[in-house]
Amino acid sequence: MQIVGIDTGGTFTDTVILADDGRIGVGKSLTTHGRLMEGVIASLGVAARSLGRNLRDILETTDILSHGTTVGLNALLTGSGARVGLLVTAGFESTLPMARSNKVHGLPDEDSINALKWRKPDLLVSRRRIVGVDERIDVDGRIVQPLDEQQARRAIRQLVSRGAEAIGIALMWSPVNAVHERRLADLVAEEAPGLHVTLSSELAPRIGEYERTATVAMNAYVAPLVGDYLASLEEALRAEGFVGLFLIVTMGGGVRRAKSLRDAPVHLLQSGPVGGIMAARQVGARLGHADVLATDVGGTSFDVGLVVGGTLPNATRPRIDRHSLAVPVIDLASIGTGGGSIAYVDAELGVLRVGPQSAGSMPGPACYGRGGTQPTVTDAAVVLGYLDRLGGALHLDRGAAQAAILALAEHLGMEIEAAAEGILRVANAQMADLVRRASVQRGYDPRNFVLYAYGGAAPQHVGRYAAEIGVKSIVIPRLAPEFSAWGAAASDMRTACEIELPARSLRDFCDIEIEAFDRLEQRARGEFDGLGEAGFSKAVDIRRKVGLKFSRQLHRIDIDVPGACLGPAEIAVAEAAFRARYEQIVGRGAAHAGSTIELAAIVVEARMPISMPEAAKAPRRGVPQPVRSRNAWFHGREQETPVYLWDDLGEGAEIAGPAFIESEQTTAVIHPDQTAATDADGNLTIAVLRRGKAPAQPSIEELA
Repeated sequence: MQIVGIDTGGTFTDTVILADDGRIGVGKSLTTHGRLMEGVIASLGVAARSLGRNLRDILETTDILSHGTTVGLNALLTGSGARVGLLVTAGFESTLPMARSNKVHGLPDEDSINALKWRKPDLLVSRRRIVGVDERIDVDGRIVQPLDEQQARRAIRQLVSRGAEAIGIALMWSPVNAVHERRLADLVAEEAPGLHVTLSSELAPRIGEYERTATVAMNAYVAPLVGDYLASLEEALRAEGFVGLFLIVTMGGGVRRAKSLRDAPVHLLQSGPVGGIMAARQVGARLGHADVLATDVGGTSFDVGLVVGGTLPNATRPRIDRHSLAVPVIDLASIGTGGGSIAYVDAELGVLRVGPQSAGSMPGPACYGRGGTQPTVTDAAVVLGYLDRLGGALHLDRGAAQAAILALAEHLGMEIEAAAEGILRVANAQMADLVRRASVQRGYDPRNFVLYAYGGAAPQHVGRYAAEIGVKSIVIPRLAPEFSAWGAAASDMRTACEIELPARSLRDFCDIEIEAFDRLEQRARGEFDGLGEAGFSKAVDIRRKVGLKFSRQLHRIDIDVPGACLGPAEIAVAEAAFRARYEQIVGRGAAHAGSTIELAAIVVEARMPISMPEAAKAPRRGVPQPVRSRNAWFHGREQETPVYLWDDLGEGAEIAGPAFIESEQTTAVIHPDQTAATDADGNLTIAVLRRGKAPAQPSIEELA
């Protein structure tokens, strides 16, 4: 059994090969924007060579290839998606433009207090291409007004004449009765064969017409591009000899077959960051860490997620680029602070800012030597001596980094090292602030968590931002630079099917819900047909859940139930579990004993484990010895700092800071008064000083 995981990020494309002999191959190459397949193939080639093999040999012997991609998200963020036509129930043509009326939902904190920036999300569908069709179904699923097929055909032709390249269909109460949506899909196939069609009743069968309609519009917007990319990538891989199973990471957790996601690409918009947090959960389970703060520092962003009691919480109000979603999404928070984030002086306030603008991979930070001239976080790290190479063969140009930082330093009126220190301090403060918001604002005390740091730039920064938070300890996984790719390779296949219902008392659970559970389970099991021969366990783990809420509330909480039939005893257990979870989220005493608990949804989750090859253990070695040293700045002064090779560290090795631990893909910075130790898997654990115990550091003003 050989498994490959690939993650395409904003700056780098990473590959991890889990070979059947226990060896692990890794590869990293610059992401080729506009030609993403080239970056994927290049990264695969680097990983193959790390095992002493060639690309074709690897692909011909690979059983499963799992991919996390940003192609759909990039299309959404850059406005390069398809021209969408939207069919809605007549009279509801303004559902999407009206949004939720509140103009600050999803705005960054710094913009939510600036009235000049208050606006609704940008429309993905031109108002000229939103057309109503004559039909109506009521809350109970009864047909109040039959679908006018002749008028519907005219509406479809109208959308085509206005340039629609994909069609979304979102009718009122379609989650309860989808007959009109399915018929409209048939009519689109007749009137405009070849156009991609998205049905809200299949993609997002949830009650709440705005979120459901927005999700349909988003899916239709990215579907043609993502579908073409997945088909082209699979064709390119097959041409190189790949004959295994092609899977994609979903932002709801787990992997699914690529062919099943070509029509529903909204599920993979954030698949890269989700791959990382799934990997954090797996490593946490192996190391006995049930509560993990997962932090991912890449080239363009900083992502934070939680593992709570070994589970990954879903976002209650998921949004991407301020667009609401009605599909499951692992709860992640992100800011535009990464290795490639550009530092500048705010023209209005005269203060130092970092991000969210990024140098990306082209031209990249100035130190990459690819034509970049703007100062970035990575350039600051190079100036201070923390880095001198990146990605093994990519040696960094310190002169170019100094030139970029010098221009900023002169503008600020300070020495170059002080400016570089200021950039890192601002960047790390932003990261620490996001970690606090992602934990404390969700009711969790970060002091009860272990912080995992991964992504290519995390080992450089975690010693700073973690010390301010007060976590138990830091873990830098052995494959931190390719952690999201490893998460893709190590993920189980998962799928979830659900139906939201008009809310009514849970105690009225009846045969209708039992039949719905059975239908959803049959649909979920269909995703796993034939996978027993492809390296997965033949046993499918089925979990049934009910979505519960208090009367008159909007948002549900999903609770596990033992089976399809809920008698009085099972209902009492479900209600008690709901109240406990509600108080954990909202606060003790918030679940009033007399409040009616309503059934709002039924959910079936299915999982099939993957058969992972056993990785080789790190051998025990003697006392680690540095291979060289270099001068670096810590606490405002330059110090000669030893450099260790990660691969030379055996189980139980301990290194006191200041020190650098280098791998072929990253450098871990161990600060003064910190110590790092390795375990049997090659992970680094760093002992964290509580905030206030570190030596006093001069302020940026003092350094100036």
